[in-house]
Amino acid sequence: MTDCKVQTLDDALYTLVEVCQCSQLDAGFVTACIEHGVVEVSGEELPKWRFTHRSLLCLQKAWRLHRDLEVQPAALPLVLQLLGELEALQQENHRLRAWLRHWDSGS
Repeated sequence: MTDCKVQTLDDALYTLVEVCQCSQLDAGFVTACIEHGVVEVSGEELPKWRFTHRSLLCLQKAWRLHRDLEVQPAALPLVLQLLGELEALQQENHRLRAWLRHWDSGS
């Protein structure tokens, strides 16, 4: 992110303009992501929309999927969910392998 001044990432709230400036995303793409449930925003109307840092990161990941793999905004929620599940399974696999190594070594 360039030129984004945030005190803490957990409670950072960005406007649509700030999201577009910081991430170089098109407002139309961000709006499509909101419409398809890729990210949620606080605030009922466009001028009051606020994005968390987590939403910003999710939008950036969604953009890479859209740009690199041509995943359409309507499919992004499912693709992101599946990627999250894959990452969780990989972490669990890593943890279980470490646990097995511990027991295989006779400790």
